[in-house]
Amino acid sequence: MSGADSRALRLFVYGTLKTGCCNYERHCSMAAHMQKAWLWGRIYHLDRDEGYPMVEISPAAILARGTREPALDALQVCEPGSLDKPAGDWDLIEGELMLFERPERDIPLIDLLEEFHAEESDLYARVLTTVRTVAGAQTAWTYIREREHDGRRLRPDNTGTVCWRPADFIS
Repeated sequence: MSGADSRALRLFVYGTLKTGCCNYERHCSMAAHMQKAWLWGRIYHLDRDEGYPMVEISPAAILARGTREPALDALQVCEPGSLDKPAGDWDLIEGELMLFERPERDIPLIDLLEEFHAEESDLYARVLTTVRTVAGAQTAWTYIREREHDGRRLRPDNTGTVCWRPADFIS
């Protein structure tokens, strides 16, 4: 995925957009490529928001902020940050790194689902950060929550990672 078309957008997903989950087919099945990936953060289960997950990452891990123009966001060039665990109480979150070759067509529908409009009052923010893949560090966009919430934090399993799964998800 590192030699991808410069107009393509890499998106790290960790919840209902993952393969086999309720929002995958409508929103992500058109991804040209998918691979397992991880990022440092905290993942919460939001009981009030129909059980959806949300992620927080260190403000220092944010390389850029998304705009209303995903095709322009895809052109954003940043060197990946460190893969080392940031200072503080962070977990390694498992998700999927997806490649969207037509971000101008594909990402607005996901932005709508995540209630992202590039404004501070949005439910989620779309940010560029560093993710770990089997090939090493890469930059990818992901959705994070920066507003207050009352979610229940998920903790790492015996592998040392946190992976959100809906109650009815069978892997």
